[in-house]
Amino acid sequence: MFESLFDKYPFFRKVPAILCMAIIFKISSMTSYELEDFPHVWDKLAHTCEYATLAGCFCMWWARGEWSIKPWLKVLIVMAIALAYGCTDEYHQSFVEGRDCSGYDLIADALGGMIGGLVYWLVVKILNKYDPLVK
Repeated sequence: MFESLFDKYPFFRKVPAILCMAIIFKISSMTSYELEDFPHVWDKLAHTCEYATLAGCFCMWWARGEWSIKPWLKVLIVMAIALAYGCTDEYHQSFVEGRDCSGYDLIADALGGMIGGLVYWLVVKILNKYDPLVK
């Protein structure tokens, strides 16, 4: 659906990832007081979901047809970019009142990046199988 728009205006492939990073940055800027209603037990699940979404947005940088060439490498690249952003996010979070930098959060970020990349790959594989117009 969006492939023709993305082909005509390649910059739009980057917009979802930029918006997702902005949302993650905003959430990371919230103090522990502002997040007190959020149960701490769900923190790692939230990190995993955030970074799976971010990885899915990074996956859009490639056209659907390009996913047939070394898709595992694209998943690793997306996971690495998501983890790199996770590192900057944890560093930023260390300056926020009541928040800290956590290695466990980075593990959840990496796991989310891997899950997001793998799910995107699976969805694209299914879509490409049934769409004869994909190059």
